[in-house]
Amino acid sequence: MPELQPPPAPSRSSAATSRRRERSAGRQSAARDADRAAAREERLAQESWVEGAAPELPVRAVRPENVVFHLGPTNSGKTYESLQALAATGSGVYAAPLRQLAHEAYEKLSAQLPEGTVGLSTGEEEIDPFAPIVCCTVEKAPPRGEMLVLDEAHWVTDPDRGHHWARLLLTGEYGEMHLISAAEAYLVLKPLVSDAERIEVVNHKRLSRLDVLRAPVRPNGVRPQTLVVAFSRKAVYAAAAELDQHRPGKVGVLYGALPPATRREVIQRFTGGELDVLVTTDVIGHGINVPATTVLFAETTKFDGQEMRPLRSWEAAQIAGRAGRYGLTGHGAAGILIGISGLKPVAALVAKGAAVARGDELSDLPKRAPRLRPELEDLGAFEAVDLPEALIRWMAWARAATRDQAMTADDVTSLVLRVHALLPLLRGPLGAAGDLETVWRLVNLAIDYNPPRRTRWLVLAKAALQHAVGLPVPAETVLPDVPRGGTVEDYEQAAAAARDAQTLLRQFPGVAGLDGDDAAWVEEECAEMITELLPDAIALGRSGKCVECGGAIAPWFTTCRPCSAPAGRRGGDRDRRPSGGRRTAGRAAGRSLGGRQGGPRGRSRRG
Repeated sequence: MPELQPPPAPSRSSAATSRRRERSAGRQSAARDADRAAAREERLAQESWVEGAAPELPVRAVRPENVVFHLGPTNSGKTYESLQALAATGSGVYAAPLRQLAHEAYEKLSAQLPEGTVGLSTGEEEIDPFAPIVCCTVEKAPPRGEMLVLDEAHWVTDPDRGHHWARLLLTGEYGEMHLISAAEAYLVLKPLVSDAERIEVVNHKRLSRLDVLRAPVRPNGVRPQTLVVAFSRKAVYAAAAELDQHRPGKVGVLYGALPPATRREVIQRFTGGELDVLVTTDVIGHGINVPATTVLFAETTKFDGQEMRPLRSWEAAQIAGRAGRYGLTGHGAAGILIGISGLKPVAALVAKGAAVARGDELSDLPKRAPRLRPELEDLGAFEAVDLPEALIRWMAWARAATRDQAMTADDVTSLVLRVHALLPLLRGPLGAAGDLETVWRLVNLAIDYNPPRRTRWLVLAKAALQHAVGLPVPAETVLPDVPRGGTVEDYEQAAAAARDAQTLLRQFPGVAGLDGDDAAWVEEECAEMITELLPDAIALGRSGKCVECGGAIAPWFTTCRPCSAPAGRRGGDRDRRPSGGRRTAGRAAGRSLGGRQGGPRGRSRRG
């Protein structure tokens, strides 16, 4: 038998490999232990954070003694009775969704109460804001007072601004509340004031008749005291240009991009009889009162920020109900306007809206739960860098906490995006000004963050930080000067920039050496120029005509399909071009709406 040999001794290389494996295993074990320890610390930190910031429904220290619901359709006296109660009390707040409504209430109450009794507070202006009675937008409403009159209270279901209504109703410390709303919103609103000692419901009926026109109306058949409704700036001008051919100089326009001063002047001219017809967007449907006997829908579809859709019946009712205002006109009528290129209203939808406005049918007001948005103290954040995670955690926990409540957590994604946009600026010299409270104030500035205006908010926020650390900020960065020789749209954009500057300067005065009066002056100058240019803008507005051949097209297009075809295919399409206009007519309609030279009134902004 062969002799057995002992196993060979391990080589140096294999021994080194074993030692490396042992060290690697040790490092991996240590890393796992460290990860476990970090996870335990994070879990404990989260538990500690939750204890300090667990979402709870806001509560008030003093509950209301009496809550009065004023429920009913449009033109039923709800707001009138509530304002009379406020005037009799002599102390309190009127809050509404629009500046125009706050202005209306301010003017009505000022006319019947002693001077200095009534003040005004909106995002753009303040007049005696500490007066015994203050008329304001909801965002500016004080947290407590003797009486609160909340107009258009069904806005609590609005996905963008409804959280302001919810917070005011849940935490407002008022002895008495008068809530004005469509009847359909009662079940949404009542849980927000369930702690009241007494709840009273007053049902209102429409005070004037509202009929539906049996036949469509054409532009040549539109009578005085008529509101024509469209849902985009281009559609408004298209309809106004068509109507102006039949009532030259007697047609006005009203839409959201106009400065508040221009809107008030247009409404006053219509109310005073200077204008026969007012072409408006659905801004008219939010409680603005004008002496209109007829409301005609030029279209019944709108873009709601996400999709183009038909009007809901409650939206149509809010607009149709403007016809036949009690105390201003007789009975009213609603119908459709045809003959505007590209606009095709649906008569059945208008009839449904009129039925809701009369109170004959219930509307389809969205059954959205009121939304709760956090305050800074709800988040448990210590530094600005903590805000994104704190907001996301708050939203998740608040949704769970409100699952069985009459409300839900608001989507705070837009706030997270704003914080992420600011954080890179805070890594340099501007970081000295980027404390938690300042960043929170900046991300909550009431400045549009939707494209294309997103850059504007970031520019203004950066300017505020630069000013805070002593860096120079050019005035034109914050407040562009009044355009010279511009169009109506140029002045609208400049006025919007001035309103944004006012919003910033109220929170951060002195940025770029400016104050709110400087921004108000620019907006006022722009409003005056727009008022001067509007008649020409209406008369020259392109009423749905191709700029090449003058044929009828939808107002949001510039050329018809044959004219926009490639050059090689146009010859075969000529016979199919729409008729009804010369080439020169289309080009004339596309001219600049106000190419005058020189600045407004010859003044400089800082003069």
